[in-house]
Amino acid sequence: MTNLLFPTDFSTSNDVALDWVRLFAQKTGATVTLLHVFQPMLPDSTFPSIGDSGMGMMASQEIEDISRQRLGELASRLEAEGLQIVIDWRIGSVEDTILDAARVHSADLIVMGRSDLSTFFDRLAGSAVSDVTDEALCPVLIVPVDDEGKAIQPAQVNTIAYAMQAETTRAQVTFQTESLVDVFKAKLEVLTEDQFDNAHPDMIVMELHPKAGFLDGLLHPNYTNALIEKSEVPVLVYHKKED
Repeated sequence: MTNLLFPTDFSTSNDVALDWVRLFAQKTGATVTLLHVFQPMLPDSTFPSIGDSGMGMMASQEIEDISRQRLGELASRLEAEGLQIVIDWRIGSVEDTILDAARVHSADLIVMGRSDLSTFFDRLAGSAVSDVTDEALCPVLIVPVDDEGKAIQPAQVNTIAYAMQAETTRAQVTFQTESLVDVFKAKLEVLTEDQFDNAHPDMIVMELHPKAGFLDGLLHPNYTNALIEKSEVPVLVYHKKED
């Protein structure tokens, strides 16, 4: 692993994911790209303007400047810890920009925080996590947080559980976990869906299988998304290469 992408909106869930960014970067020596996708304040033309419209522009510019400053401060803090950091600040839709940045920076891994989706903005961020996980060309690590926005478990990898599916081969399991087991000196458990209730891993690894169409999605629900939403430990998602 040489390039790790960390999209951040400076929220609590991102702070929790940052501990996992540190862990992976320290263990692998990967360069970390810090990405912030800025969402400018756009005036709603369907409502009559009240007061000075220039004030809104000034406020948007101020928020933009603050986001750039916070990204720079985060980069400086991580560089002081000995990490190799690249900054990428962009304007655009969250999921599309993350996917584009992953391609531009040749990311080997994307790390994202997952909240409990309790507010509108949390649901918006949660949708971005789901979309990025579905569409990314590289593996995605989704890190959950508790109701108070804190880590459910510390950032450590002593035990890895691989979520075995009907389509998964042993060769794929080895390919997707061999380097992780080696880097973290971790124990690997290969488990079926019914065995997860009694398992207590530090991280889950699984493969996302593309669906052939609407009926396939209806008859075979996305086990990966269900596990991501319920898991109390980070889930590392690989993508099955299409034939």
